Amino acid sequence: MSHTHIGTGDWACIGRMLRSGHSFREIARTLGKDVSSVSRHINEYGGRDGYDGREVRRCRRMKRIAAMQRIRIIKGSLLRYITRQLKLHKSPEQIAGILKNKKQSCDTRTIYRYIKERAPHLKMYLRSQKGKYRRKHGTKKREKAREQGKKRRIDERPGVINRRGRRGDFEGDTLQGRDKRVRIVTFVDRKTGYLIAFLLPRMNAVLLTSLALRHFQNIPKKKRKTVTLDNGPEFSDWERFEKKSRMTVYFAYPYHFWERGTNENTNGLLRQYFPRSMDFNLVTEKELQHVVRRLNSRERKRLHFKSPKSIFFNP
Repeated sequence: MSHTHIGTGDWACIGRMLRSGHSFREIARTLGKDVSSVSRHINEYGGRDGYDGREVRRCRRMKRIAAMQRIRIIKGSLLRYITRQLKLHKSPEQIAGILKNKKQSCDTRTIYRYIKERAPHLKMYLRSQKGKYRRKHGTKKREKAREQGKKRRIDERPGVINRRGRRGDFEGDTLQGRDKRVRIVTFVDRKTGYLIAFLLPRMNAVLLTSLALRHFQNIPKKKRKTVTLDNGPEFSDWERFEKKSRMTVYFAYPYHFWERGTNENTNGLLRQYFPRSMDFNLVTEKELQHVVRRLNSRERKRLHFKSPKSIFFNP
């Protein structure tokens, strides 16, 4: 159970799940928070019927402004002195050091905080206007290239996977509806077409991994071998999934949807029940699992008119 606070990324998810009729306990389990924390947060910002993520943002901002007004950061002659020194292109660290020699106290972080929150027009006098700290691991482009280099590509898979020679080799992807923030995550066994699907109430890779691990616990260990995934950012936590599930993860090449043909075909079957125009906020987990059971029990021509479930779980 996470003990971190309920952050900005959680507010929209809470609002959507409340509108869909989920309980506080279900919301807490999805977010990985304590149910009492979720309950206090919702009741503080409008309750079940009046909760709105945008209103939460506004209230939090007003509280912060009110708190800042009560805090004496920099005022009076000290403010005028610091402003003059900044306009001489002295850094906040230099200014703090000068003040210390003059037996006055003003921390470097306080000056940066004042510039950021009260006087952003003074940023033009700072030597670096991009931010106080540099990225530790280079540019985002290089970081993305490193992450791509870690991935095992589909052409590294053993031949037994390519010819569908065993059970336990899955393909994974997501379906989106009208609200792109809410997805249906699907994992399909290549040999049998057996489907695992669940709702992802917000686009978060860590949350997706946690939910996927929970659903794969119901699959026997000998039938959990590999997963071939799409390249979407929702699967960026794949290393933790691989470590926890002990399944080898491969990735299709970008925009090569035919490399996950089984998954794409099964997603097409799901679209009969959950079209792209549907708002997935209104879909419950119970409704989704009902459709999953129906598809897993449906006889298939390629399985000689046997169902995916009967073949997948056959000893």
